[in-house]
Amino acid sequence: MQKQFVTPDPQDLVNALGVEPEITGEAQMTLMLLDVTNEDLTFSYNPIWQSVSVHWNTKSGAPKLKLFREGATLLRIQEGDGATALVVEFATQDTMGVLELQIFPNVSVMETSLLT
Repeated sequence: MQKQFVTPDPQDLVNALGVEPEITGEAQMTLMLLDVTNEDLTFSYNPIWQSVSVHWNTKSGAPKLKLFREGATLLRIQEGDGATALVVEFATQDTMGVLELQIFPNVSVMETSLLT
């Protein structure tokens, strides 16, 4: 049985990140984070396909990180200790994991993926 991908209300994303998700496909929502991070950073999520992607480029436009994951079950905003992050939990038939995209005070990406 496939789990549902639970995502925050778009207004919660605006309140936490200062950016409104844009609809960039049939069901894909995209956060363009350049204005708030001063980094060429885009985070997209698709509740129907249970997927997320992170695109982080250098100032010249060269890819720094290009990440795509399926099997997302939960997207939440994590705030505390002066930091704000988007945390995505994943579960597939074979793996479970967490992707943490810190937005403030500095951009960083951490991921854990474990076999189940």
